[in-house]
Amino acid sequence: MKKYVRQIVLIMVLGLLMSSVTFAASLAVPQNLKVPTLAVDEQSITLVWEKTENQTAIVGYHIYMNDKLLGNVQSDKSSAAKPSIDKFYAENAKAQAIMKHSYIVTGLKPSTDYKFTVRAVDAKGTESADSNIVKQKTTAVPTIFNIESYGAVGDGTTLNTKAIQKAIDVCTPRAKVLVPAGVFKTGGIWLKSNMTLEVAKGATLLGSENAQDYTYHYKLYPYSSDERFFALINAGPTTKEPVVEKIRIVGEGTIDGNGWKKNADQTAYLYAKNKTDKAGVMDPNHVLNIGILAKAQVEALMKDGQTFKSSYPRRSSLILLRGVKQVYYGGIHVINPANHTLVNVKCDDVTINDVTFRTFDCNNGDGIEFTHGNGLTVINNYFDTGDDCVNFAAGLGSLGQKDPSTKNIWIFNNYFNHGHGAVVTGSHTAAWIENILAEDNVIENTDIGFRAKTAPQIGGGARNIIFRDNAMKNIRLQAFIFTSGYSDPNAVVEYPKAKTPGQFKNIRIENCTIDGAGGAAIEVQGLENAFHENLIFSNLLFKNTKPMQLNYLKNASFENIVFEETKPIKNDKKKKTEAGK
Repeated sequence: MKKYVRQIVLIMVLGLLMSSVTFAASLAVPQNLKVPTLAVDEQSITLVWEKTENQTAIVGYHIYMNDKLLGNVQSDKSSAAKPSIDKFYAENAKAQAIMKHSYIVTGLKPSTDYKFTVRAVDAKGTESADSNIVKQKTTAVPTIFNIESYGAVGDGTTLNTKAIQKAIDVCTPRAKVLVPAGVFKTGGIWLKSNMTLEVAKGATLLGSENAQDYTYHYKLYPYSSDERFFALINAGPTTKEPVVEKIRIVGEGTIDGNGWKKNADQTAYLYAKNKTDKAGVMDPNHVLNIGILAKAQVEALMKDGQTFKSSYPRRSSLILLRGVKQVYYGGIHVINPANHTLVNVKCDDVTINDVTFRTFDCNNGDGIEFTHGNGLTVINNYFDTGDDCVNFAAGLGSLGQKDPSTKNIWIFNNYFNHGHGAVVTGSHTAAWIENILAEDNVIENTDIGFRAKTAPQIGGGARNIIFRDNAMKNIRLQAFIFTSGYSDPNAVVEYPKAKTPGQFKNIRIENCTIDGAGGAAIEVQGLENAFHENLIFSNLLFKNTKPMQLNYLKNASFENIVFEETKPIKNDKKKKTEAGK
């Protein structure tokens, strides 16, 4: 009898285990757990993983370190975006839910091996099977090269360019150049391979207000007439260092480009209502009245005989990296550039993690520029920008088409607040912008959510893009735009024109809520000889928006598109439209 009882008990236990395994197996397992490029130091490691197609039952993820539960994604506070995302959902509970699938592990020991797995979890606390295993070793404690040891003075007025550059020049491989607490003014500096620049908590690296403290000139593209000042922080191949790689720019401090004047309490940049004339051309008085470095650089070029219009686009960006392999930006606050903020040209394997962008409303003031690069991960960032938040470029005209495409980009778990567009392809599209996944972001107060722009003479375009699972609110213009008619009245660039106009194709927009948009919900403006095609729109809820405007579009698909409380729109232009199911 006892023998049969034991067998019955064993069968019951096995049955319970099997049912538990079956239930857990119904949850999708996290995919491709990994550490992004250079996202590891002596005390922290960042983890990211891919969602699977079936996310219905999943409410979060558990992170395991060395086979012990470390925490869940909701408890990860190491994100510049998290406070704004939390506030958004506290006020907008019905918006598209986003899923956090990144985690910054902190408090680790140097030179120590760690093992990580991730499990999906449902509302009852049941977990999925383990993800793949990631083994990662933290770095050794780096040698510190404190810029004060080389003569830098953090009083906000002393020019420290030579002292900071000396610390960089003598920095040994895998060491760190430290900007300690204080305000350290500097002109343009140049980083090198295998180093970290850390701007510590309480520290500000402040750009000089004098044009002569920045080298002039470099060309954005060798075939174009677009020459510019170098940036505050620069890196790229030289005769002494033909290959530049493994650069990290980190810290809790601030990099301030000193581009524009601020208001009395220093909380915002001054903004002139009449900054452009009726044709949209920049008004010189705007820059000359409220610019600091922007004004100095424009005036310097005008003294050399250039017109205001040709001088204006040539201002310094905050950071300019060209041809660098493996780059990491983490934790820093970047503010007040005279032009753009983080510019990466022909840089491969770039990670931008937990960075705070505050450039609203600097003229231009793009957050991220990524051009002819392969591999970009943008996670956990806060964007409040004066122009496009994340912008992709791929050259101009017939010669630009010979360069590599801009490709393999992953954008998730960010908060976008202000900006001309949150995720933007173009207008420089010649060599194609492709393979972008933008998911699980909150977008609020930007002019446009997803913005695709080009012009006939530029060529190329953008393709193979997924924009999904994003929550959008208070969009000032169009929620989504795909246009071949973009024109910048302030551009002065000359280049050989493309023979075939640019176009946008193979793009999927799905699972998004849009609560408020001042322009068309979806606007497509192609050309008679270059239709945009294979645009797929699925599971979109539009509230308080205007209807769609579709011109020169073919092979499109619209599935489960819901409009609530639409606004009237006036459209006097009659253009040919081809729209499939």
